[in-house]
Amino acid sequence: MSELEPIEYETGTAVRDYDILKITQTALGYEVLLDINLDSGYSLTGTKLEITHEDLQGYETNEIEECIKYALGFFGNLSQ
Repeated sequence: MSELEPIEYETGTAVRDYDILKITQTALGYEVLLDINLDSGYSLTGTKLEITHEDLQGYETNEIEECIKYALGFFGNLSQ
């Protein structure tokens, strides 16, 4: 966000899909480089996501790919 005064915004668009480009282990967890496609038609290229060891515990998984999925809001098919 900008360094200007914060403004209240409504929630934006959803993530349609994503591609994991690179996963690097760090002292605090993982640094993940992603390309993200949004439902609005826009995309975020070369986006960095930091996942901590605490994030993995919070999502109750040891798999970094599962944690990335959950962090981006993919929690399974709710219609089943």
